[in-house]
Amino acid sequence: MIKKLIFTLFIIVASINAFSQDSIPKNYFRSPLGIPLFLAGNFGELRSNHFHSGLDMKTQGKEGFKIYAAADGYISRIKVSPWGYGKTIYIDHPNGYTTVYAHLQQYKGIISKKIKQYQNEKESWEIDWYPSDTLMKIKKGDVIALSGNTGGSGGPHLHFEVRETESEFPINPLLLGFDIKDNIKPTIKSIVITPLNDTSYVNNKQTPQRFLAVGVNGIYKLKYGAAITAYGEIGIGIETIDKLNGVSNRNGIYSIELSQNTEIIFKSEMKKFSFGESRALNSLIDYKMYLGKKIRFQRSFIEPNNHLQIYTQHKNNGVIHFAKNDKNAFKYIIKDTYRNTSTISFPIIGEYNKSQITPISKPTIDTLFSYIDSNYFENQNIMIGIPKDALYKDLPFHFSIADTLLGAITPTYFVHSDYTPLHKAISVSIKVGRLSEYERSKATIVHFDRRKRYYAKGGTWRNNYITTKSKAFGGFAVMIDTIPPKITPTNIFANKNMSKNTSITIKIADNLSGIKSYRGTIDGKWIMMEYEAKKAKIFYTFDNLPKGKHNFELTLTDGVGNTSNVSIPFVR
Repeated sequence: MIKKLIFTLFIIVASINAFSQDSIPKNYFRSPLGIPLFLAGNFGELRSNHFHSGLDMKTQGKEGFKIYAAADGYISRIKVSPWGYGKTIYIDHPNGYTTVYAHLQQYKGIISKKIKQYQNEKESWEIDWYPSDTLMKIKKGDVIALSGNTGGSGGPHLHFEVRETESEFPINPLLLGFDIKDNIKPTIKSIVITPLNDTSYVNNKQTPQRFLAVGVNGIYKLKYGAAITAYGEIGIGIETIDKLNGVSNRNGIYSIELSQNTEIIFKSEMKKFSFGESRALNSLIDYKMYLGKKIRFQRSFIEPNNHLQIYTQHKNNGVIHFAKNDKNAFKYIIKDTYRNTSTISFPIIGEYNKSQITPISKPTIDTLFSYIDSNYFENQNIMIGIPKDALYKDLPFHFSIADTLLGAITPTYFVHSDYTPLHKAISVSIKVGRLSEYERSKATIVHFDRRKRYYAKGGTWRNNYITTKSKAFGGFAVMIDTIPPKITPTNIFANKNMSKNTSITIKIADNLSGIKSYRGTIDGKWIMMEYEAKKAKIFYTFDNLPKGKHNFELTLTDGVGNTSNVSIPFVR
């Protein structure tokens, strides 16, 4: 009896573990849209500094389609922001998953009512709210919102995610049984072979070499029958995309498998990932080639401090050693989520010709930083702190100083190169000469990229140093911002009769440190003004304003505290 009970408990525990770790709830969720599903982007697609964490569902180029709850649950989070996901709903479901609906135009029903109450209590349009699990219960198929284009969206669509509630890991929604048509095989565009150290060569060169691919019906080969020779430690990568029926968008790949002489030496699968590791996409791709040529190829070799969980199988981290006269046959098998498959095969011969090698120039190395440890650099008037796990591999670090740029009060300090990606933010502290308290309050560190574009990073003072954080290497200097942000009313002026207008619209701009906050009032009472950052405007939609004379006021504050104000009387 006891043995039978133990066995039963074992089966129950095993079943729970299997469900939580491997089970995919097929056909549990309904579509969040009531129109045929076509995708502008899929799960795991390569984006700037991150993997795409859901499905971008097309809405026929329009806003206002009903958004339906994908399953029973409760509203666990509401976020409203001018950036990122814009207006967003999170629903927790009893099966251990959370669905996310983003870039919404407006909320509906009780959700809309509760959000307005919360925003008015906080006197803030921007919110990040975690309601109690009993406040807003939702049934499968309830209309929760209308589709839109808010936040960082580049056009009308619904961004839809499914996450594990406990871990918050997004999972691939295409594994869940949604009705999305795809019988198109992935496209293979090129193969890239990379020398991995100073004694490695590809076709007698020490830089990554790209070989174009051509193919029909999923069977690819190298264009022009390109021959590849290699010597030393080598990494292989592939440039590949997927397409779905009925749309022209470039989507991400589900599975990449590389074999050497029939032995699998690398495999990745895009089932799920964590947001904390998503930035390691910059180690998965050749980051320098992407920044310089806008080519994203996926490496089939793994840098030492790249811990992406998409890697399911590898030998020696995918690194291959070539000696002279080695002959190896390689084959890629590329699959999308629906198992449409493309392949490419190519040989690589171990060979190099010393007389044909042209040495490449490299910058002077100031020090070697280890990816295992935290690192620190100090030179003249700047201090750099690189935390543990910020680097994907050991870094031959270099540093230089350039002349002071127009508008800066310090030289420009070039901290390594922004062609090298970072997983965590570094600290940058710059020493500044004598400034008044007013000037210190208006100072900001600016970051310069390789194209000499600059972005304010803010900063805090300690003694004579101003310090900020940066998620990129590059140039750094200090500038002073004393110019208030600009307010430009677009549909209101003094004493205008606004009876035929549905809203007050204002264009806003700032020269350097960026918009930090704004506050609008009518007759001294706070009003809820929405901020569309990508259109650089804020607006208020009239709501139960009594007829008569009124006064609209707006205060706008930038990142270093410069403020602008307008006061406009009007009639309604």
